[in-house]
Amino acid sequence: MNRRQRREEKARLLRQIKQQRIDVVAERRVWLDKTASYDRYWLRIMAWRHYWLLASGAAALYGARHPNRLIRWARRGIGLLGTLKLLHKTLSPR
Repeated sequence: MNRRQRREEKARLLRQIKQQRIDVVAERRVWLDKTASYDRYWLRIMAWRHYWLLASGAAALYGARHPNRLIRWARRGIGLLGTLKLLHKTLSPR
């Protein structure tokens, strides 16, 4: 390659890089728009982080003292979550 070809190739590559950067910025905006609701839910959960830690510690202590009761309540909770999921799928508009 001579100097002129190298300069042209370099200019072409620089244009391509610039376009790719513009595309990345545009896709970043789309990504942030689509994940905004998940971010809000995550921030809500994180706001209650200290309470979750206290509740999990209390559940561990309770489970150590009454393992059968903890298992029973865990099964009920899982059943309740399954019921709620089924209702949500059944009643949600499509």
